[in-house]
Amino acid sequence: MHEVRVESLEKPESREGRMLLSANAGSLSIVFSQEVRENLLANAPSSAEPTPEELEEPDYLNQQLEGHADEESFGSAPRDVPCGYSGLRYDLVLRPAGLFAITPGYHFASVVDAGLAATRIEAGLEGNDAVEQAYVVGAVADDAALLSGDESLRALCVRGRSCSTSRCEMPSELWQVLSGRLGWRDVHTIATGR
Repeated sequence: MHEVRVESLEKPESREGRMLLSANAGSLSIVFSQEVRENLLANAPSSAEPTPEELEEPDYLNQQLEGHADEESFGSAPRDVPCGYSGLRYDLVLRPAGLFAITPGYHFASVVDAGLAATRIEAGLEGNDAVEQAYVVGAVADDAALLSGDESLRALCVRGRSCSTSRCEMPSELWQVLSGRLGWRDVHTIATGR
């Protein structure tokens, strides 16, 4: 295998269905067939670090959920509520005024992994009467976090607009804010491992 370190990359060109990259001030040319190029783009690893825009969206969602709760006369919308004995706190808990409504708790994080979701948040749900369903919302979430939930724990990821539940199964206030105020058209539903 011949390894070449690329120090600079010029603008890619498309020629006859192929992509041509000129690197290292023109001293190296790399030609990709269309199939290789499509495979490369489809399987390119994504950064685990959230972008500034992705980091802003969970904060904005939190603000919009608070505003929605105020406008719709929820029973209460306490903030900074302990998440059982996990040491974590829900940023927002929405208690609907109606009977038979589920009380969701929302924990917002920049990166959600299985340790946060399945271990800490789920552990905090046990024996916690204040919250019946937890949503851990992140700018990015790994696959293990999205697959680890059950009926009482859901993960929502801004990157890829993915969730461990469908929009039809979300609390109505969550989908109303996502679709109305944030402009989401749908969520990519990830079936949980349970």
